[in-house]
Amino acid sequence: MKRYGLLLIIMLALALRLIGINTRALWYDEAFAVLFSEKPLGAMLDGTLTPVNGVAADVHPLLYYFLLGDWMTVFGESPTGVRLFSVILSLATLYFLYRLTRQLFDEKTALIAALIAAIAPFYVQYSQEARMYALLSFFLVGATWLYVSASRSGKVREWVLFSILAGLSMYTQQLAAFYLLAIALAALLSRRRDLIIRTTLAGIGAMVIYLPWLVNLPGQFGKLGSYWINKPTFAELLLTFRSFLFVDMDTPNALALILALIATILLLIFLAYRASAALRRPNKDRDALTLILWLSIAPVIMMWLISQVRPVYLTRALLPSALMLYVALAWLFTRARLPKPISGLLIAVGGASVVAGLIAFYTWNTFPRPPFESADQWLRSSVQPGDQIVHANKITMLPMVFYDRGLTHRYIEDVPGSPTDTLALPTQKTLGLYADPCIEIAANASPNVWYVIFSRQGQTDLPWLDAHYQRVSMTPFNDLLIYRYDQPDSIAKIAQCEIH
Repeated sequence: MKRYGLLLIIMLALALRLIGINTRALWYDEAFAVLFSEKPLGAMLDGTLTPVNGVAADVHPLLYYFLLGDWMTVFGESPTGVRLFSVILSLATLYFLYRLTRQLFDEKTALIAALIAAIAPFYVQYSQEARMYALLSFFLVGATWLYVSASRSGKVREWVLFSILAGLSMYTQQLAAFYLLAIALAALLSRRRDLIIRTTLAGIGAMVIYLPWLVNLPGQFGKLGSYWINKPTFAELLLTFRSFLFVDMDTPNALALILALIATILLLIFLAYRASAALRRPNKDRDALTLILWLSIAPVIMMWLISQVRPVYLTRALLPSALMLYVALAWLFTRARLPKPISGLLIAVGGASVVAGLIAFYTWNTFPRPPFESADQWLRSSVQPGDQIVHANKITMLPMVFYDRGLTHRYIEDVPGSPTDTLALPTQKTLGLYADPCIEIAANASPNVWYVIFSRQGQTDLPWLDAHYQRVSMTPFNDLLIYRYDQPDSIAKIAQCEIH
């Protein structure tokens, strides 16, 4: 069984990551990734680094987009094609996690860690998303494995590979810095002079690799300062670990949320209790367990603390720490000597939370993932020449452009300088999708206007449309609403923005 255990786990992981991969709607971030990755590297650089009001146009480095662009030339731009890149990366990461855990503990713990990661809804979610987080985990879990191996063997090749993966992780998502800093601090706290020196040299190597992009960091960090990310509360810490063990979304199912919270609290309590006992006395697990717990917790705490000054707290960027938590839980179930009734209770509650999380993810069809493709198909059969399709903002526009390039979509720009003003003009230029400053311009005195908006967005431009057009109908696609307006009056023909 041990011989084929990892293969079976990877097959299970693949099966869970293929469920709904083609039918679940791509949301704004995924659509942006696809539409942006189509462009040449020079255009992506312009759309990311061109200064706007003294800061960069966008916050992300380009390695994921560059690799996704190459991937799409081979596998196409269907939802399955673009998401398979993340799926394959996640399977490779499972192998890294298995090797890391086996090196730290034993074969049984390694298999259980891989199993937990394979079925964890949080990891399934971001293993299927066309974004950079699966690639980030691939680099950082691989770097962790190499760090542990190199710290034990002292092999130069392993230190060099660790340095390369660390540098590449920063080209993937710059919040990787928190996880890498945790590794550096772990070496420092070990008080092993040789480990401190080698980790420092490897860190310098990673900085050299990252140096060509490092000069852009101040501008991108400045852009992040005006982003939609809010300062996290203390409760956000518990909610982060709930996401690690459930799924990173709000679900209307109160029972599932309560179950996930109970499972999180119970697992963390027993992990803390058994780990504290193991760490108080000399044993062969102490150093390994200390490292895993540190990498599970330290990046979360550091990101939370920094976010009290400059909000950068992003739960999905902490995915590598979630994977380390899965290793810690594997240790709890295999090496912490839990009483069987307690172990059975934790497995039952945790398993129920996993099932609830997977169901919540697989059935997620509201904001920000309503059935965009169905909405596009309906518009395709309804829109007449000369009509205008107008989106309240970019959140609905980009996914619907992805699903039907033939329809002409217009959208209203975000309030300049607001936290949601994230699609800067240079980025719009790269995409070839320019925002209109107001509904008056977007409507363009057309005989029919089809206005697309999420129900949670409130009235926005509807009062102006109601004043200048006749509302004919409203068609819902779950919480995505499409209003049809016709018979514009003479005021609607004045293509200028009123002062609101």
